[in-house]
Amino acid sequence: MRSRQLAICDNDREYLRMLQAYLQKKNPADFEILIFDTVQMALEASCEEGFEILLVGEKTYDTSVIKINAAKVFILLEDGLSGITGYSRIAKYQSMETLIAQVLEEFALDDKCNSVDRCGRNKTTLISFYAPDRQKGQSIAALGAAQVLADQGHKVLYISLLPFTGFEELMGISYEADVTDFMYFVLNHSDKLLYKLDGMKRSIHGVDYLPPALDYADLIQICERDWERVVDTLLYSSDYTHIVVDLSETCQGFYHILERSDRVYTLYEDRTVYGQAMLSHYKKLLKAKEYHNILAHSVEFTLPGNWEEMCTSPADIALSPIGAYMKGVLDNGA
Repeated sequence: MRSRQLAICDNDREYLRMLQAYLQKKNPADFEILIFDTVQMALEASCEEGFEILLVGEKTYDTSVIKINAAKVFILLEDGLSGITGYSRIAKYQSMETLIAQVLEEFALDDKCNSVDRCGRNKTTLISFYAPDRQKGQSIAALGAAQVLADQGHKVLYISLLPFTGFEELMGISYEADVTDFMYFVLNHSDKLLYKLDGMKRSIHGVDYLPPALDYADLIQICERDWERVVDTLLYSSDYTHIVVDLSETCQGFYHILERSDRVYTLYEDRTVYGQAMLSHYKKLLKAKEYHNILAHSVEFTLPGNWEEMCTSPADIALSPIGAYMKGVLDNGA
């Protein structure tokens, strides 16, 4: 299968150099990156092999752009005074992360732009974290483990399926779309998963993550079969070495995700009879439903009693004592 090409045409060579370096480092959606400083050079190259995406600087644009063989053309706006029409427009001078996210998001949503099914380049390990007693430490443990894996050189995607996460407040950020938007898109356009994923994902301490759901009711409405399709598509098509799921019963695919997981880390409170009783109830239920394989690849663990004092920011859990603690939990579960 030929590589998909993202071409950038701009006579600002310093801008080209910086954008090319960023794209080659991030490798969004597995594109081959091409750069041209004239429209004529881009036109000649596209005659040999068409581009999936072409970005053209507003001050570089000329009417020959219409002859270029490209599925989707974006104009990189500088002052917006050129009067160019008929193409999608993106602000040139913004963070490169935001620029590329906007490009991939619009490309994914364009029904005229086709893609192809593909197999991920890495074997993907699925890891789930779950607390039967709904411990608030579950997300710290799951995200901390994801950061530890990223620090070890793994490519990690973290997905929270909890009803409430507090991420916007904790991270000082706001989200325009969330994990449920991603899921509904993938269910209808599985061949464009990488475009949507790279357009939506955010990063924290080397870990990519999808914004958690604002309304947990949106999670509940997604049926079990659709959860199975999305999880299986992610495992098959993404290039992550590890997907870490912060799991809750609001997900109708609860048992499927546990079954598909290579390892299930079960957090419980061992200092109270309530925590131990809930863990016992959870294990009894799995046995009654004959999910013996889930129990077989489960690892039970607790957090230190003062874990909340050990990490002050979600951005650096791996650097805190909790990070070191979670590294030990992962090592014991290997």
